[in-house]
Amino acid sequence: MHQGSIQPSAKQVIALVFSGMEQISYWFVLSSLWTVSETLAFFHSAGGGWISAYLVHQQKIAQYFGTQDNQFSQVPMARIMQVHDVLNDLTIWGDLYPVNDSEPLIIARRVSDLAVDSLTLFDRGYPGYGLMYLMLNQEKPRHFVMRCQSNFNKQVIAFLSNSKSSKTVCFTPGKEAIRMLRQHGFIVTPSTPLKIRMVKIVLPNGQTEILLTSLYDERLYSLKDLYYLYGLRWRIETSYNKQKNQQQLEQFSGHRIICIQQDYAAGVFIANLQSLIEKQCEPFLRQISARRKYQYRINRNVSWAALKNNVVKLFLQNDPACLLLHLQKLFEQNIEPIRPGRIYARMVRYKRKKGKYQTYTNYKRAI
Repeated sequence: MHQGSIQPSAKQVIALVFSGMEQISYWFVLSSLWTVSETLAFFHSAGGGWISAYLVHQQKIAQYFGTQDNQFSQVPMARIMQVHDVLNDLTIWGDLYPVNDSEPLIIARRVSDLAVDSLTLFDRGYPGYGLMYLMLNQEKPRHFVMRCQSNFNKQVIAFLSNSKSSKTVCFTPGKEAIRMLRQHGFIVTPSTPLKIRMVKIVLPNGQTEILLTSLYDERLYSLKDLYYLYGLRWRIETSYNKQKNQQQLEQFSGHRIICIQQDYAAGVFIANLQSLIEKQCEPFLRQISARRKYQYRINRNVSWAALKNNVVKLFLQNDPACLLLHLQKLFEQNIEPIRPGRIYARMVRYKRKKGKYQTYTNYKRAI
């Protein structure tokens, strides 16, 4: 079969199949394999509210996703948005959006899809009266913890300068929030109050961060608890790192919009499958760690290679249980110690502008 023999409608079906599988794999683990405590994280790296993906230089792709422009060129790029189960390393949903779409507006359209009994963690690109109002005014409220900028509003600025570590206040909307909520069917006025708890936490490096949350009870949700929750947000950063560097997210198999969407959705499915199999290895890892100096984990880079050679077979067998057990054994054969307290200074290197392939000292290809 050659590329021309695949009709456009067939390509669209393939993309839709993979897009559905990313959610099927997540809800399968919820209902069948493990009891999952849901703490969802939705935030970004580097303070921008999103991570970017470089796309193929094609006119239709640039028109659909948009470009980032500089004095030299226009680069087609997409915005990647995901909701990630940080306790189980599973992507619940995600998608590629035009690079100029606003991240708070995108998540605002999906608030009702967040699990009722979940807690969503947002980084500082997301806080706003409109999104917080939507979270709290669903049929059943969606609770959240949001990191905000130190100059978010006058109340946050005043809170940062006083000695209190926790304070519950009422925010009021601006014109933009009123306009946004009207588009979602909510009528608010400039005096409509929104109850928010502000929390001050101090990081190990001495930096102070402000969190906004709907967890009002200071006895039930202590500063220590919220500090722990804030730390969980880093796990989606490592998830993005896994997608971009280990799965090679930006190496697309085709030059069409549907191919890019298809590759992204398939990558999310494979990442979830890897996490599910890794979860099944936990009893083995506990047994190994009990008699060794360090705790051990699966060598993820090697596990990608095992999946590469076997994942297609899962779709060709009527009963894939034997193959899944085989993959689990392959995972368990390649483990590595977790050495706590390892922190390396970030080294900024000048990136070579030309050349298809480069060799890095801290990364080896697995797929």
